[in-house]
Amino acid sequence: MTQPQRPDLTKDVAPTSASPGPSGSARSVLASDAERETMVERLREATAEGRLTLEELAERSEAAYLARTREELASVGEDLPHVTAPATAGSGQRSFRALFGDLVHHSPALEHGIEATAVLGDLTLDLCSSPAPPTGELTIEAKALVGDVHLLLPEGVRVEMNCSKVFGDLRDLTRAHSGPESVTPRIRVNGSAVFGDIIVAHPSSDRRSYWQKWLDERRGRA
Repeated sequence: MTQPQRPDLTKDVAPTSASPGPSGSARSVLASDAERETMVERLREATAEGRLTLEELAERSEAAYLARTREELASVGEDLPHVTAPATAGSGQRSFRALFGDLVHHSPALEHGIEATAVLGDLTLDLCSSPAPPTGELTIEAKALVGDVHLLLPEGVRVEMNCSKVFGDLRDLTRAHSGPESVTPRIRVNGSAVFGDIIVAHPSSDRRSYWQKWLDERRGRA
């Protein structure tokens, strides 16, 4: 008697696909708005600890907004610790005065705002490398009395000017930032210009932010 042929138990089994490794599609998962907000909050915590400058906070917040994938978003804060320490209290508002002469100051502390006064002289404050204020916002009280107040700010900040003028001028020469307000450092400039000017501008170089170029290069290598 002929024995029935045993079925081939393997020929109809579909091969199992390997799980994606570090270089597979898992690295291309798109980041959500909630994940971007979480990264921005992490940046603000690091700012409160004094780990980031005002320029770095602006650039990294912009990078978090521009990041398309989780991998890109994680890279924005990969050099920051996961555990944050409470912010230390700083001193009061810092005052800078150019009286009957010119004064240039780089990287002043910004914890509680700045008072900038120019009387018969020019005051220039370069804030690009200053440690960012813990809240991500800064208020500057500016007074230009027969003199000029020049404020140099990094790319990526949002400027609000609420100043009066009497035979003076108010000029905001910063470039508009396209990111949402919730992730953009804010600079408020209050004060008055009397026979003088209050000028807010970026440094002379007209460039894209470091993080925008970094993301473009990274995507080009993908």
